[in-house]
Amino acid sequence: MAADLPQGQSIQARIAALNLGHVGRAPITATPIEDEPALRPLPVPRRQTANLPATLSNGHDVNNGIGNEPNGIRQNGVLPPPTINRTGEKKAPPPALPPRKQSSQPSPALPPRRPSDSLQRRGSAASISSTVSSISVVSVGTNGTARTTASRTPSMDAGRKLAPVFDQATLPPLPPKRTPEQVEKRYQDIERSRMGLTPTKSTPNVTTVEVAAPPSLPSRPPQRTPQTPMRKDASDAAKKLPPEQAPAMPVRSALSFGMNKPQEPCATNGANGLTASARPGNGAPPPIPVSSKPDLSSIQTTKPKPDSYPQPPFQPVSAACLTCRDFSAPDNHAAKFPRETVPSIDWLASQLISPFTSPTDQARAIFTWLHHNIAYDIVSFCNNAVKPSTPANTLGTGLAVCEGYAGLFTAIASKAGLESLVVSGHGKGAGFSPLQPGQPIPAEYSTHAWNAVKIDDGEWKLIDACWGAGHVCIREQQYTKKFAPRFFTMGNNEFGLRHFPTNKSLFYRTDGRAQIPWEEYILGPQGSSAALPVTVYPGVAEDEGIAETSVRPSKFHIPTLPHMIIQFRFRKVCEHWDPVRNGPGRPYPYILRIHNPDARNGNEYKVLDTDGKSWWLDVENRLLGQKGDSVDLYTVTTVDGRSARGMDVEECRRAMGRKAMSFEGLAQWELV
Repeated sequence: MAADLPQGQSIQARIAALNLGHVGRAPITATPIEDEPALRPLPVPRRQTANLPATLSNGHDVNNGIGNEPNGIRQNGVLPPPTINRTGEKKAPPPALPPRKQSSQPSPALPPRRPSDSLQRRGSAASISSTVSSISVVSVGTNGTARTTASRTPSMDAGRKLAPVFDQATLPPLPPKRTPEQVEKRYQDIERSRMGLTPTKSTPNVTTVEVAAPPSLPSRPPQRTPQTPMRKDASDAAKKLPPEQAPAMPVRSALSFGMNKPQEPCATNGANGLTASARPGNGAPPPIPVSSKPDLSSIQTTKPKPDSYPQPPFQPVSAACLTCRDFSAPDNHAAKFPRETVPSIDWLASQLISPFTSPTDQARAIFTWLHHNIAYDIVSFCNNAVKPSTPANTLGTGLAVCEGYAGLFTAIASKAGLESLVVSGHGKGAGFSPLQPGQPIPAEYSTHAWNAVKIDDGEWKLIDACWGAGHVCIREQQYTKKFAPRFFTMGNNEFGLRHFPTNKSLFYRTDGRAQIPWEEYILGPQGSSAALPVTVYPGVAEDEGIAETSVRPSKFHIPTLPHMIIQFRFRKVCEHWDPVRNGPGRPYPYILRIHNPDARNGNEYKVLDTDGKSWWLDVENRLLGQKGDSVDLYTVTTVDGRSARGMDVEECRRAMGRKAMSFEGLAQWELV
């Protein structure tokens, strides 16, 4: 081509001639100029490839040039000239094909065609084409001239499972269309189900059955004196008899005087101290001078005492005895309202008190509901993460400490129309230990909360719903849910042994004392930091109806003094308390375990006497053991594998040491 260009032309003319020579040619087929190899190098032909993977044409590639354009063939930074197509220019026709040689051999026969039955029918979603070709987009590193081809044969679809052929005749019939009335009723049912809860009474009112009094007995007819026939001579003698005298009073036994029995007062006639009915000279026995009657209290002071050290007297039983009251109706009613179903505190208050008219029963229903539905937050308590709570928060979470129990009780009671207060102060609960000998008295501090509620007859009653719901073990960080009704029924004086209010006007004592000092409370019944109280296990005492404050000796340490009689005794929580009606059943027998080196296994067991209300046993001090030994009080629960309830004292003594027994502890002392 260089030979065709005229010599001596300028560079512009030569470039124009060169461009004219490239018209209609592809860049790879352009003929290089021989006399300018540096400016027009021969482009390297690109080898054609097949089956290259397709690439995205709109993505960026690191091999592309500026502006994301494909790289072309460069030589010294110069691209080959572009192809120019001029309008109206006629392209040269392609060269003619060479003539086909005539062959004398016949054409080969075609292979026999396969029958159409051998070809399996395929679904509409698949094709039976033998080859599917596709052309890829511009490959990386090419100038857009490469093509790729992919094939798909019927054998590749042999493992595919297609859906069965659609047959409209086999479809089930459609359900009938709803009428407009049915659609409207459906919407109304949906709206009604979204409405809020409405207060309803889940149980009928508990009615009090009044037993009619029995009919009065008819009056007794006057007693008639039998008429006996009398002889005529005896009638005159009968007229001369003196008038009939009243029968003389029987002589009273000496045993009926004293013995702590109440004495009936008798009327006297004045200064001489004689009874009005005892008149001298009428045949009656000589009168007894009342003025010279010995004083029983002075006699009691001269008698020897079982214990040589002072002990507090027994607490009298309150006249309004809540311990023996039957609370089965409010307790059963309170168990019918789980916390998860309660919409609000107002609704709960109305449901709990609606069957009852007595404020005491209403307060008991709230007290029992807290036991069933609120648990002690032992995790927050042991991790010192207790936060202030509200009654609504306690109701929603079901977790609380003492403050949450007291706050929710007062909230429900106030909605129910009861007068209730939250009392804060010190409580001898979990974590408290009595003062050790010589330990100074600490300053007053607050650790607990409880309630005061006004019950029947306008009486303010102290209760502890937190301790009544269960108890905690700080060492094991465990809460045990166990109903303790004694924290609702115990008197305010006994309640004050473990609760000291910050507000000194909230003691509500019934013994005439408005309050007690902090020192008396923190020292306990023993009254001194040098003495520890007796260890009483409250679980057994509460189940068996034993008053913890009645256990004697009241001090934990018993001195080993010679010639000294120690009396171990306790009584029921109330004289009306029936173990069958109010407790688990007939009482167990009680025994005292002492150390005796001469006995088998070094232990000796003595059975306590009882009259059904109290239990006692007198033991000489020297027989209890040596210093450091323990003295334990047990209940005999089983004998030969059978329950020991109702076993009398003599039967238990005969079985002692001869039959297998199991025990449960009630109290413990230590000899010093």
